[in-house]
Amino acid sequence: MELSSIELRYLVNEIRSRVISSSSGYYVSSINAITKSSLFLRLHHPMHEDIMLVLSTRGLWITRRMFKPVEENNSLEKIAQKEIERARLELIEQVGSERIVTLKFRHPDGKVRIIVGEFFGNGNIIICNEIMHIIGILNPIQVRHRTLSVGLRYVYPPARGVDVFNITLDQMRSLRDAAKNLDVLRWIGRNISMPKKFVEEVIKRAGVQVDKNAAQLSDDEVSKIYDTIKNIANEVSTGGKNHEPIVIILNDKPQEALPIITQEAANAAKMIKENNVKRVPSYMDAVDEVLSSEIMDIGRSSRTVELDRQIAVLEHDLEEQNKAKETVLQKAAAIRKLASELMALSYHGSNGIADVLSKHSASLVTEKGIKYIEVAGEQVKMQPSLAKASSMLFARAKEMERGNTSIEEARAKILEQIGKLRSETAAIHKKVIVKEHISREWYERYRWFITTDGLLVIGGRDASSNSALIRKHLTEHDIVFHAEVHGSPFFIIKNAANFAATQEGTIDSSLHQVAQATISFSRAWKDGLSSADAYWVMAEQVKKGAPTGQFLPKGSFVIEGKRNYIKGVELRLAIGIMQLNNRETLLCGPEEAIKKRSIFYGVLLQGGMDPMNAAKKVKSEFVRIAGDNIKIAESIKYISLDEFVRALPTGQSRLSFTVRGQQQLLQEASSSSSSSSSSVAVESGDK
Repeated sequence: MELSSIELRYLVNEIRSRVISSSSGYYVSSINAITKSSLFLRLHHPMHEDIMLVLSTRGLWITRRMFKPVEENNSLEKIAQKEIERARLELIEQVGSERIVTLKFRHPDGKVRIIVGEFFGNGNIIICNEIMHIIGILNPIQVRHRTLSVGLRYVYPPARGVDVFNITLDQMRSLRDAAKNLDVLRWIGRNISMPKKFVEEVIKRAGVQVDKNAAQLSDDEVSKIYDTIKNIANEVSTGGKNHEPIVIILNDKPQEALPIITQEAANAAKMIKENNVKRVPSYMDAVDEVLSSEIMDIGRSSRTVELDRQIAVLEHDLEEQNKAKETVLQKAAAIRKLASELMALSYHGSNGIADVLSKHSASLVTEKGIKYIEVAGEQVKMQPSLAKASSMLFARAKEMERGNTSIEEARAKILEQIGKLRSETAAIHKKVIVKEHISREWYERYRWFITTDGLLVIGGRDASSNSALIRKHLTEHDIVFHAEVHGSPFFIIKNAANFAATQEGTIDSSLHQVAQATISFSRAWKDGLSSADAYWVMAEQVKKGAPTGQFLPKGSFVIEGKRNYIKGVELRLAIGIMQLNNRETLLCGPEEAIKKRSIFYGVLLQGGMDPMNAAKKVKSEFVRIAGDNIKIAESIKYISLDEFVRALPTGQSRLSFTVRGQQQLLQEASSSSSSSSSSVAVESGDK
């Protein structure tokens, strides 16, 4: 599959809208080679999900997959890591309607680096400094119109055709007037930067004959072609109302991604029920499916190179054994036929022996005074009578056929070896070399839950996350919780002040739930306390700096003013499976909050098992309670044991009982096509 300029424009627009428009921007947290000609960039944002970007000589796209290196010796990897990691992606743009994209990165110290991706021909990736001097290049170039290598200034290739995004009707008419003996198809293809598949669609939609001489087009026909070109370019590049992306499947593999269903592809679209065409939500998903599949094929092939070599050697040996077997059988058959005719001749005398020998390409030869019958390359000693000679020939044929058994045994062993190697190869091909990247909300890196009032609550896991929580996510409308217990985390109720101001009632239930979470996730759980006190303050009462002359440990903050205490709160938690953004996720918090939104949940009590064994118990119990709901059971199995451990409080815990959630939630969670009522949209105040 090859990306066209208008398809590339869509990808650039989509990446820009997701990456560049974010308030504080995404930066490159890691960059690694996948193949010899592709890089995998992990883009991180403090308050949004990570974005996985693949930059390849084939194109640029956002992927849902977490790639591992599948080929070695990518010459650009170390340079890219040195020059691009930790830099913020500041700008991404396409060069006119060329298949060239530039990405501008800025380091915290102001240093600028620019990556140029060229997606035509064999493709190229070039890393430049702020004045476009080449620092690293994947494929150095020396051709008539430009030379690209490290140390030289990057030069764009000559433009090919008129820019399809900026072409005017007057330009189209001028091109028509300058056309010489070109049919409409070649006229558009040579003059406008548009791929053949869309040029054919332009002609069909405009209702113009394909073989018509372009110079003979009327002004009305040129106008129709112009309008159609602009419409198709807009449909493809913007993902507008006719955005109907599909993936063409051939031999069970995604082969081509189309952003719109052209008339030529319409026939293929009719085969959707036959699984030859697959609809996808966006063209980005379609490109990801096709080009990522190509990368995975490279990975699978690279992992089976030695096995493939061994199979090739054995298949050659097998071919030789088959040839040997066929040769032996042919010789034995030739000898048998000669023996049969000589036996028949013996009943009538020996006259005619020369004719019989000649008929079977046999002859009498003498070596060292001894006569032999030579047939099919084999020699059998001539006997005094034809009957005895025939018997000797039959015996020789039987001997050769018996010898063929050893060839068959050797052949069977080779087939067995080939079968084993092919099984190993198939196992490697089936083995997933990438895993799906799960889009997570920013708050999922902390302890979190949603109160019965629908308020998002986030809490720290340790000193580092306590510090990040207060410094990055505390806003003026939030309420902050802490406990009068050693090792207490901070918890924040996002947007609580605004929520309380707009409600007729109070948020007392939310305050109590967060107090319970604060003390339950503190050292009090490990120490076996049955209850403890917590307090809450407004955001402005939390001071992030230490008083003059004093020092604050990491994760600690100064609280000023009145503290609002909630005393004697029972330590009690629940852990449950909730559906968030059409996926099952794990969360732990106060029982009232967890049970309201969980498909099913379990109540946790202090003591019993260490976190690892408790996590195993909870996971197995959730799989059991999922019962026949295969989708949910598989989703739970996919959640790692580490995630269960991270969700649990510090210290020993035991699962008191499990409860199946509301039947409505369970039914909605079973349907991947519906939007579950347990999928919660929260007002975080951070976005």
